[in-house]
Order: sequence, then C-alpha cells, then structure tokens
Amino acid sequence: MSVIYRPVEKHEQQQALDLWYAVFKTQPEYFERYFSEKESPRYQFGDTLGAWVNDKLVSAVHIRRLYIRSRDDNVEYLCGAISNVATLEEHRKHGYSRELLRMAITKMEQSEEFDISVLGTGRPNHYLVLGWEQIALPSPISVQWNHFSSSGDNHHQWYPINDLLSSNCQLLLDIHSNKPRTYQFSRSPVSMFQHWVGWNWRKENAIAYLLSDQGYIVITHPDSAENTYVSEWRAANVETEKKLLKLAANEVHRRHPQLKTIRLHTVPQYMGLNELDQWAGVVTVSKNDHTMIRNIRLSRDVLEKIKAAYLGGHATFWQGDYF
Repeated sequence: MSVIYRPVEKHEQQQALDLWYAVFKTQPEYFERYFSEKESPRYQFGDTLGAWVNDKLVSAVHIRRLYIRSRDDNVEYLCGAISNVATLEEHRKHGYSRELLRMAITKMEQSEEFDISVLGTGRPNHYLVLGWEQIALPSPISVQWNHFSSSGDNHHQWYPINDLLSSNCQLLLDIHSNKPRTYQFSRSPVSMFQHWVGWNWRKENAIAYLLSDQGYIVITHPDSAENTYVSEWRAANVETEKKLLKLAANEVHRRHPQLKTIRLHTVPQYMGLNELDQWAGVVTVSKNDHTMIRNIRLSRDVLEKIKAAYLGGHATFWQGDYF
C-alpha cells in the first residue's frame, strides 16, 4: 500500500471538502469558505496538506493564516491555526494525520513567515508529542449577580446580530480593532469579519448591544436559560465595560428571571477578578484546556508574554474567532 504526502492542489480541493464532510458531518457549504478568496483572503497553495493511499485522499490537515496583534506595540504575528484535522475512519491508526502535522510544522518553520501556531482540541495527546503546549484558559467566569435592575427597558436596545452585521459591521470591526485585548486575532478585512465572526454569532442566535463607538456586548443563546452567556464584549474604558456588563446581566435576567448566575466567556477587559467580585457578586472561575500553542520563531520573551496573556484570560479565543 503506497502512501503519498503532499499539498492539495487547487483542482483537488473538492476531494478535501468531501473528506471533511464525511468525517465531521457538518451542514452543506460549511467548509468551502476555507478555500474562498473572499472569506479566506490569506489562503495560499500548500496550506492544505493531504495523504493519498492508492490515489485516494484519506487524511488532511489545514493551516489557516491568522494574525495575532499585540495591543502594547501594535505588532502582528502570523499564526498558523491548525484546523480540519481529519482521517477517514477506515484509514485511522496508521499515523497519517500525525505525519501531516509534522509536514505542517516543517512548512511553517521553513516559510520564514509564521511566528506561532495555535489549535483547539479535545485530544491534546495527539499534539503534545509534536510540540504543542496545552494552555488552560479561565473560561467561563460565573458571577452570582447581586443587583439586577427591576426598571428600565434596556431590552429594546438589543438587536439580533444579523441586523447589526447588516447596518454596522464596519463599526463593530473598528471597535474590536481599536479597543483591543492584550493579544487578539485580527478580524480584518470586513468581508472576513462578516463571514467568520458573523457565522458563529448567527449559529448561536446572538443578540448584541452597541454603545455608539464606545463598545459592544454580545449574548449568545439568549432564549436558552441553560446555554445563554455573555460571549464577547469590547469597551473604551472600565466604566463603559461595567455599563455593558450590567446591561447584559439585566437582559439575561429579564429573559430568564430564575437565573441568578451570569456566565461570562472570560475575564473582564479592564477589571480584575477581585474587582468584579466586589462590584457584581461572587465569582467562580472554570478552566478550559482545549487551547494549544506551539512556537515557530518567536523570541522566548514574546512567547512567554503571549502565554501569560492567555493563561490570565487577557487574550482568548472568542466564540467569534472560530477557525
């Protein structure tokens, strides 16, 4: 049985799509965006690697090109986001995907373009042996909210995410870019933002509150008491952040009066956890260990800064940053 490892050619992209659909069982038109010039404008030939057995594509790995931007010095680092790691069931346990991951590492290292690699997985051992390091993010944050507002009609100012994406997509992108976390993914251009971020928000029936150009906040699964949470926010300063979080807590409570605990995707942008505890209510921090990071060519100092930011929750994979 001959096995050939090589990049997926343009005319073979449909084979990769068929493989991913067969393995992941997702809805139609889900994976095409990985090859789309509009939705993935940074895609280059060689970013999808495949293993062929007797001329059949049986395993594939995809590298998404994303930029991680540093708030403090505005430097961008090219990140190889590993995604769509898939092998047909009847061809598993032969080491195909691991060999493709080795090829991906070599590609990133030899390109002299990539700085770091990230991925999200529930199977860390598959990647640990190849140099990816598990990072436990503080997520979610549960707050036993002390004081819900019983007055006001703030719910009239909340809009389905589709409405805001149609009318204020550029403004949402500008706020995200201009009021950043310590490290965050760049979401430009707007076509990429509207598709990738918007897709995930739409999938979770998100609603959002936009406070002119000072900030926004997003609640996902707003109609499900079991699943609703505050999934993302950006604010100009701590007072704006408090206003947005309070509005979100009141909106969740208005829809689900039985809920006394408000779930936040991660730590606040400006407040420390002790300050959040004193201001809003008792805070409980959970850990999410699905994120993994691998250095490509960063200095040790920069790498440790990025890792520390993720460990502290000041850099995170927001739900909209799905890759």
